[in-house]
Amino acid sequence: MNTNEMIDRYVNEVGGKLPRKMRADIEMELRSLLLDALEEQSDGEPTTKETAVFLQEFGHPDKIAAQYRPEEVLIGSKLFPIYKIVVTVTVSIIGVLHLLWLGLALWQGGGADWLGTATELFFSFGRSAILNAGIVTLIFAIIERVAADQLALPDKSNYEWDPFSLPPVKDPDRINRGELIAGIFFGALFLVWLNIFPNWLGGTNFGEETTGIWVLVTAEFMALIPLFSASLLLDVVLKTAVLIQGRWNRITRWIEVGTSIFGLYVAYRIFSLEQISTVPFFTTMVKIGLAVVLVIGTLEVVGKLMRLLFGRPFTPRTFIKSKLA
Repeated sequence: MNTNEMIDRYVNEVGGKLPRKMRADIEMELRSLLLDALEEQSDGEPTTKETAVFLQEFGHPDKIAAQYRPEEVLIGSKLFPIYKIVVTVTVSIIGVLHLLWLGLALWQGGGADWLGTATELFFSFGRSAILNAGIVTLIFAIIERVAADQLALPDKSNYEWDPFSLPPVKDPDRINRGELIAGIFFGALFLVWLNIFPNWLGGTNFGEETTGIWVLVTAEFMALIPLFSASLLLDVVLKTAVLIQGRWNRITRWIEVGTSIFGLYVAYRIFSLEQISTVPFFTTMVKIGLAVVLVIGTLEVVGKLMRLLFGRPFTPRTFIKSKLA
């Protein structure tokens, strides 16, 4: 690790504890401040050890981030990290319970009126999450005003810390070879299954009168297998090319966006089928899964497009600032 990399890790650690809307500007300001101060302090090119000592004296990343972060009015900075954890855990538990409730309701109802049931539980989750998050907020606000000064909470910024232990800055273009290899393997396996053994899309019937194979999917779904296969093939080819190249670049990122959009189109075509499976309950569950995939996939594509077009996550504030500049 050289001096510049250690500075980058330190700045990234501080920036990760700040609100996204102010992160980029503060990271740029802090990096410039650190490099100028280090240059003034050192005779010539600073060594890695000198940089580590300088950063230790400058302050723990948590302490520096607290100086930049706006003070929370309702809940102070001392309690705020614990408050965020409690709210996240509370809302997550409510979400899991509602998903289990949704599955049970669909199972008992045989998939009838699945859209109405899902909508009702969605709004129920929203009400429960807001109510419980409000209760947690009220409790922490009371603690803040009554006993925050008396609480002996651990403060990491006062501990001895080692700049050499700072995590590396995430490189969005670095590849994960294991993930790519697994994607290529399972994608190719699924392609073979769809196109060479399509009769396996069914199950075995061990009834008293007859025994044989019954088809699990409808003919309408089978008609979309070529589109589905094309989407899988594009994904496998892209991942293979990136694996050989050893790194993502701007061209492969644009191709990734294109293949993702095509994949979303195929998912929508399947979602729009009246019947996907010959078993109504399976059709309902697959449509719920596809709906989630379409929403999350669309958000991911928009995020990737914004990164390609603007170089960093895009927000309305960034757009306004660029227009006023």
